Amino acid sequence: MHIDGNAVRIVAQDTRSSFASYDRAILDAARLSVTMMEANALSEVPARDSQIALRTLHESTGHLLSARGSMVKLVGHFNSVKRRSDQAPMNVGCPGETPLSGSLQEDVRTSEAAFD
Repeated sequence: MHIDGNAVRIVAQDTRSSFASYDRAILDAARLSVTMMEANALSEVPARDSQIALRTLHESTGHLLSARGSMVKLVGHFNSVKRRSDQAPMNVGCPGETPLSGSLQEDVRTSEAAFD
């Protein structure tokens, strides 16, 4: 089957961008959860109200994780289609870095430098 090479590269880039967006959204939800806990400790919000807010945020984050998991399946399908096409030898790379990657990599370099 014929697939345009430029289309493969564009789909791969948009796929990586989609993963980065999901990862940022999940990271933002985690930060919001921590912020809500800190704000709750400084406030007099009734336990029932804070529980509803935390449960709703948890459910929302779960939906983000499920959507990201669906994207993993989609990448598998894309790869299956590409393997059956004339673009099979093309290597466009899998989605990789997340918003945390840079800071984690920097932490590793910093800790490795401490042992030099």
